[in-house]
Parts: sequence; structure tokens; C-alpha cells
Amino acid sequence: MLTMFVSGLLLALLLPTGHVEAGPVARQALRCTTSSFTNVVVLPGVTVTIEKVTSISEGGSYQESANLGFPQKIDKLPALCAVTVRVTNTSDAPSKPQSSYRFGLFLPTASKYNSRILTVGSAAFAGGINWPSMSEGTHYGFAAISTDNGHNSAGSDMSWATPASLWDWGYRALHGSVVAGRVLIEHYYGKPILRSYYAGCSTGGRQGLREIQYDANTFDGALIGAPAWDTVHLMPWISKMAVYQLQSSSGRLSTNQMSILAAEVVKQCDPQDGIVDNVVSQPSTCKFDISTITCNDPSRCLTAAQAQTAMRIYADYKHPSSGRLISNGFTLTSEDQWYVYYGDDATLTDFDFAFPRYFLYNLSSTNFAWQNYTDSVALDSERINPGAATANKFDVSPQVQETKTLGKIIMYHGLADGVLSPKTSQLYYNSTIQAMGSSLADTQKWFRYFEIPGMQHCMFSNRQNAPWDIAAPGQPSWLRMLPSLGVGLPAVGDGWSVPGHLNDSDYDILAALIKWVEEDKPVERVIGTAFNSDFSVYRTRPICVWPKKAVYSGSGNVNNASTWRCQ
Repeated sequence: MLTMFVSGLLLALLLPTGHVEAGPVARQALRCTTSSFTNVVVLPGVTVTIEKVTSISEGGSYQESANLGFPQKIDKLPALCAVTVRVTNTSDAPSKPQSSYRFGLFLPTASKYNSRILTVGSAAFAGGINWPSMSEGTHYGFAAISTDNGHNSAGSDMSWATPASLWDWGYRALHGSVVAGRVLIEHYYGKPILRSYYAGCSTGGRQGLREIQYDANTFDGALIGAPAWDTVHLMPWISKMAVYQLQSSSGRLSTNQMSILAAEVVKQCDPQDGIVDNVVSQPSTCKFDISTITCNDPSRCLTAAQAQTAMRIYADYKHPSSGRLISNGFTLTSEDQWYVYYGDDATLTDFDFAFPRYFLYNLSSTNFAWQNYTDSVALDSERINPGAATANKFDVSPQVQETKTLGKIIMYHGLADGVLSPKTSQLYYNSTIQAMGSSLADTQKWFRYFEIPGMQHCMFSNRQNAPWDIAAPGQPSWLRMLPSLGVGLPAVGDGWSVPGHLNDSDYDILAALIKWVEEDKPVERVIGTAFNSDFSVYRTRPICVWPKKAVYSGSGNVNNASTWRCQ
């Protein structure tokens, strides 16, 4: 399927201080010049330098080619002022090293600006301002903010890690960017910000949750996709699964065998959800028998040793001595993305062990090999918690009690995700309910979770070509940036929302979040869209608030959302 192919190319590119309120706002003329932003932010221990200010005309484009994390050009922009800011902050001293990071602003014209801000997250371990995701929000009228996380690197690179940069990547850069960004934005427009929103997926999802746990009043609404919230356990799990494949060549899975396994999963599991439509709606309830593709011919099946490896990847990783959960395994239908971590020698031996090498033990690339991995690495990871990045403070009620308010959260996860298991989002959601001593009904008043059958990591689908496009973070901009993949695909859409349904809260999950926050209309469902090879609509389907599922009515076109209901 086209979406499976695009997803693979995209992932190849990406991988392998307290709360300060601005003072009274003076009326400021909108002039997109360096002087408009100079000497505006005055905070203890903070130095702010304006690096670059650029005026972009309607329909223009923007690119920061030296940005290793997000070098792509984004087009079809509204008229904007683009601002790059550098911040150094010594207010954490002496307990933590000096903070140093950059952030970017996309500022619409006064007539377009909706008096709201949208902060967007990053991806993987990338360093760089996420201008593409920022661009999506400007079409709604948001002033947009993104940080470079305190370094400049591709998403698969972890060699940049230092004590200071880890703290910035963990939480300081995003928090500080929002604080300073608010001041600059209010000064530029000469009026207060009415609402603050957040959108991010993967590492971006983790960053949003981490900030909410740091200050629950930062965002009025947050859109959190497939969050890598449990960094200290996720990365040792990746290493452990790599060890299983490297310690015995007979147990190693080739990408061809991952594909064989993926096809068999769909063949067995699709009928079990009640309708044969090439979409596995409920992988967690599928009774899968791997023996049907187990034989001694690795060209057409899995050997017994390889089948054991696959079952280990599905299984939860538990500490052998205590039995305590370290991290959840992958779900059925995720197999098409296993290559991201286990597809070649370089990834298996380098990226899969970069976290302990650089983040835990501060070693060179040659001083931590896969043979050095033991289960004690997971314990060291818990103890060190590099950059305090893990977002596991599930109870935010102490902060809420101060203001009697709590922003709205929509969290979503693709059930075919082979980069971050959807079981980790299920764990986060249930842990929040438990930690806050709440019920599901009460939790859903402010926090709702959605599962997307057939969607891979953050966007696109696999061989199922399941409905996935809901205008979630990164989806609209990557549809516009398809030509950058170099395989002849056209740019699709308008750079924001869902093609054919711009700003329609029935199809656009960010628009639905805004309605929930500002009109008190809780999100019960959003309609996902899948595309044909020419990017015409292939099928639509409702994506339901958990624990409800989409159920076919029994008649009508199975590829039309109108024939499905949430129950």
C-alpha cells in the first residue's frame, strides 16, 4: 500500500524555572523586524537573543536548511513573521548546568491571529525547531512555538548528550520556550493571549505530558499522540529485543520475514473482529497462531527460533528477578514497522544501544556494545532518569487544586504502531485514573483517549490502508512534504487540517479539541480518512473515544463512515 511505503520512508528520515506570567501588555505595532523583539523578555537569570526575523508573504515557504532535525521546506504558508530566538538560562544553578536552547515563532498577521498560541513538540531524539508542525497551526490563526531541545541533530542521533543538553531535551527547553514565547507574542500583538494549546506526537507527546505534569496550567488544551512518556523503560526494552536477535543468528528476523508475519496477522485477525475488510479493529482480542507460518524454509516462513523472537517482541519485558514490568511489547499488526529498530545491522548494533551508551554511561560509540547489555541497564535507567524526561507523575491534582482548573487532553495512538506500543498509552491512561482516584466518567470530563486501528506511528497506515488522517500533529505538513522523500510523490493537501474538510471538527481532531475547550463540546469521535494511490479518498471510518469501538451497522458501503457507529 502507498501509505505503508510512505511511512517507511518517513521513519527512515526521523530515526533510527517556574511558571512566569507576562506583565501588562503595551500596544505594539506589528513590525516584523529584530527591534520589535529585542529587550522584551526580562526574567531572572535569562538572556534572550533574537537570531533571525523573516517576513513571509501569503503562499510563501520557509526552510532552515542547517536544521538537522527538521530540514524540510514547508510551503503554502499564510503571511507570517518567522522569529528565531536563542535563550540561555542560569536560574537552575548550581543544582543543574546552564540551559541553552533555541526556539522559533510563526506569527500570523493581526487580522489572521486568533489570540491563541499553539506549542508543538519534536520527534525522536531530534534537535531542531519543528517549523513544519508549527506551520499547521498558523492556518487556524495560532501563533506557533517550537523549541530545538537544546541541540541540533537528526532523530536517530544521541551522541549530542551532555548533562546540560539532556536537561534541556528532557523538559527545560520546552518549558522555557513557552514562557519566553508568551512574552514575545503578547508584546508583538499588544494584547493578552486568550488560550494556550499544545500538539505533539511520539517525543512530542512525551514533551506535552511532561510539561502538563510540571505545570498543569500551561495548556488549556493538549493533543497528545503516541507519547514516548516512559523513556527510562522504552529504551532498555529496545536494547533487550535487539539482544535477542544478535545473540543468535538463527533467531534473527529479516525484513522479509517481518512482512510474512504481518500478512499472516491480518489474514488471521481481520475476520475475528466481525467483518472482513482488511482492517484489524481489535488486535488485542485476536487469537493468533504463529505455527501456521513456522517451518524450516526462511524464504517463505519463520523458523522455530525466529517465531520465538517474534513472540518475545509481542510479550511484555519483565525484570527476571522481580517479575516487575519494565516495558510493554508490541501489539499484533505492528510488524510492518519492526524494521525501524531491527531492520539492519547498523540499527541493531548502533541506535538500539545508543541510549545506554550516551544517555546513561556517557561513553564513546565503541565502549558500549550489545554484549554489554544486562537487565541491570533498566534499573540504572530508572535511577538516572536522564534529563528527568520520563512523564510518570500521573496525578496532577495538587497543581489543579491551586487554580481549580485543568486543561483538556486528547490522547491517541495507532494500534499498528511498531515504534511505540499502544499498550504504553493504555497504561498511561489507566495509571492516571488510578493515581487521581477517579472514575472513567470523571476522567473523561478532561482527558479522553482514542485508539486508531491500522494506523502506524503518528501517521499513515500499513498494508491495511486503514483510515488514519485526522489532522493530528505532523500529518498535514508531511502530506505537503511528500516530494522531499524523492520518490515522485506529489504534495497533497493545504498544509493543515484534512483535505476536503478544512477546520471541520468532525474530521479534524485539533478543531475538535478547540471546540471541547472553548464550547464545552466533548469529543465523542472523529472521522479518519484513508487515501488511494492518487490521494483520492479510499475510505472513512469513525475513531471512537475509548473504550468504545467502531461497529459496522450491517448494511451499506463498509468504506463509508456513515455505516459505522461507536459503541
